[in-house]
This record gives sequence, structure tokens and C-alpha cells, in this order.
Amino acid sequence: MRVIRFQLHEEVQIEKPLTACIGYFDGLHLGHQQLIQRVLEIAKKTNTEPALITFDPDPWEVLHPNTHIAHLTPLSHRLQLAQSYGIQTCIVLQFDEILANISYEVFHSEVIQKLYIQTLVCGFDFHYACKGEGNTATLLKQTIFNVSIVDEVSQHHKKISSSAIEKMIEQGDMQQANICLGRSYELRGVIIQGAQQGRKHGFPTANLGLQETYVIPARGVYIGEVIVNDNRYPAMINIGHNPTYNYQQNISIEAHILDFNEMIYGEKVVFCFHQFIRKEQKFANTQALLDQLSQDLKTTRMYFQKGV
Repeated sequence: MRVIRFQLHEEVQIEKPLTACIGYFDGLHLGHQQLIQRVLEIAKKTNTEPALITFDPDPWEVLHPNTHIAHLTPLSHRLQLAQSYGIQTCIVLQFDEILANISYEVFHSEVIQKLYIQTLVCGFDFHYACKGEGNTATLLKQTIFNVSIVDEVSQHHKKISSSAIEKMIEQGDMQQANICLGRSYELRGVIIQGAQQGRKHGFPTANLGLQETYVIPARGVYIGEVIVNDNRYPAMINIGHNPTYNYQQNISIEAHILDFNEMIYGEKVVFCFHQFIRKEQKFANTQALLDQLSQDLKTTRMYFQKGV
């Protein structure tokens, strides 16, 4: 997949006309995937190249400089997902105050037209340009490029949105979040060395060091998987402060990988979350904790034995 970084007033070389969807696309959830599907359909009919336009950094962070936002999918992950869904070109718009303050007319001529967009696909509630004054009505009025608008995508009569999915994840509702995402929620990073307390008691864990700012699931124990060296392994994942012993001020994210005994310090990994088991709790003693971990492990094994 070709990745083009575009900054306003810079020249860009694109030989073949594009059909592109546009948005920040955090999560690339089922609603976003509908836009991509529309792009693929139009691109096939018009012999154009299927493309996706996103922004970097997050426009909200530029417009509200004192905020730092956690995301469902950092840029590198969004690009990988877009490629897996059939996108051939990703255009990353450098979002800054200059781009934020241009009129929608300038956005049409200096961004969309320059990018050789034949058809622009967007959601029904898409806003752009200075103060968000550009919308589907202004897109439909212009005559430079074609426009295709995708209606709301809902789940249980509620709009699927990145913010709604964030709340599900923060509440530990991974099953509903995963339905809306169309895949398991992931945290990506590298394995770092922990206190190795679990190993002493028969529950060795791989500790995740995040390299991006993610939306973190609610504290507790989850059924999941760990992907390392392109292999997937069933796992029991814990998020929390380890309150019974080895209390940590910062949140730790660690996985007990089932039937796994390899040294993977420094390896890039993916933690996939499938199902919430229980909330984090402080136990009376170490044995009570180990008894509960044994029950959690049994629950995890049963999940995978059922082939869920």
C-alpha cells in the first residue's frame, strides 16, 4: 500500500484518479468499514484507485492544544487496517492551524482537487474546514469532484462511533466493543521486564510496554490472545495495580500466556481482548489470589475449548 503524506500548498504526484473516503477513522470500526466498502464499489465501477484520507495529528489535539487524547488505533495501526480492508493508497493530511482555518472552498481546490480525487466518500455527519463549516451540503454543492454519502451505521438502534466504543472499553464491555469494531480490540507494544512475582507462584506473565497512548480497558482480568512473531496464543490478561502484593502506582498490563515458556523480552506483541472475566480486587492473602487465578485460568481454557 502506498502512503502519501500531504501538507497544504505542497505539490503531490498522483497519476491515477482516486476514489477516497475521508475522516480521522479512530478504530476503523464497522461504520468506517462501510465507507471503505463504498469506496471499493465505486473504484471498481470507475476504474479508479481505492484510497483513504486521514489526519495526523488528531485534529482535536491541534484545536485543543492542552489536551492529550488516548486512541483506539494509532496512525500506524489505522494504516495497516486500511490495507487489510482493500485500500491501496492512504493519504495522511498534516493537520495544523493553517489547515484548520482554511475555508471549505479552499479545501475543495487545494486539497481534494490536488489529490486527484474523482469521488469523495464521507459519512452523513462529516464536517471539515474552518469551524467545521464544511459539511455534506457544501460538498454536494461544489462541482469539482463527485460525492457519495454513507448513512448512519447502527448497532441496537445506536450509532456506532469511536467515542461510544471508547466508553465500552473503559467499562470492560469488550464483547460489545468488539462487535462494533468488527474485530478484537488490541493494544500493541513490546514486552518489558516486570517484578516476576507471578513466576514464583506458577503464573508467569508477559508485561506490555505501550509505545502509543491507547484507550485502556477497565481494570480487571480478561480472556484474550497474545500475538508474538505472527503466532497467536490464548492468554489471560490482567490490567491493574496488583493490589494484593507488588502494588504499582501505574497501571500494569500483563498476560499469562497459556502453555507458553519462551523468553520474549523486547519482542513486539499484540494483546487482543475477547471477554471480561472479573474486576480487579485485593485478596486477603496470596493463597486466596492464587485460588482465584486458578479459577480464571479454568474459565479462559473453557472459552477456547468451546472454539469461541
